[in-house]
Amino acid sequence: MAKRDDRIITSVYLTKEMCSQIDKMADRGHISRNEQIRRYIEKGLAVEGYSQDIDLIAGIIRQEVQAVYHIEDIRAVVEQQANRIAKMHMKSGKVDAAAFFLLVKVLMNVAHEGTEEQFDQMLSEAVALGVDYMQKKDFQINSFLADSGSLRRIADKL
Repeated sequence: MAKRDDRIITSVYLTKEMCSQIDKMADRGHISRNEQIRRYIEKGLAVEGYSQDIDLIAGIIRQEVQAVYHIEDIRAVVEQQANRIAKMHMKSGKVDAAAFFLLVKVLMNVAHEGTEEQFDQMLSEAVALGVDYMQKKDFQINSFLADSGSLRRIADKL
């Protein structure tokens, strides 16, 4: 506690409910109401000081991270990799499209048994199945491809 000449007397207005709660807390700690109020004020000041310290520390950490990891450098690397992946994806799409049309051409040359209308129906069903396959979630793909019986039934429907 501060020396007598270092203290300032001040008035604080409390509601009856607040005063009652402070009195209960003071009674539990065997101290006066004034001492309980001083302790609450000290805690409040300490908490405010801690929050200012936390803001200061967070600012220092942010500053150091930005000094080591320049945001623009990170953005450039990520953008470069994203462009690389997009180009690879485009190449894969071109190969997939070529394989699709090659398969259609092979089927047209091999499948002389059916009519043109049957072939068109088979082709549109195959495209619909391809769209359905592409809409599956990642976790569904493995089980879908592992079920050879189901794949065979789907292929037989074509």
